[in-house]
Amino acid sequence: MKKMSYVSAIDAVLSGAPIEGEVKERIEALRESLAKRASRKPTGPSKAQIARAELAERLFGAMESGVAYSSADLAGLLPELEGATPQKITALVKALGERVSATKVKGKAVYSIA
Repeated sequence: MKKMSYVSAIDAVLSGAPIEGEVKERIEALRESLAKRASRKPTGPSKAQIARAELAERLFGAMESGVAYSSADLAGLLPELEGATPQKITALVKALGERVSATKVKGKAVYSIA
């Protein structure tokens, strides 16, 4: 006899069939699998997210009030950002939220402390 799949077991439950025998076994196995998967999920920010947040804070600390910075200027403020792409700089600036404002000057993004 062919082993019942999860889909078949769920279909049987949804159709109103009694939950016993093979249907019950498959539903219980599915529940265990889902519970195991849920218990393995990390509950907090990842190491990479923490590192990006720290880098963004250091970048903010290196900025001066009243000065407008381009992406290249911001990349030059910290040694670990040397050669960083404008996309990476933009992501770091967005992580700082409303503390940094972005404006366009001649089609280029310019960032300054809000």
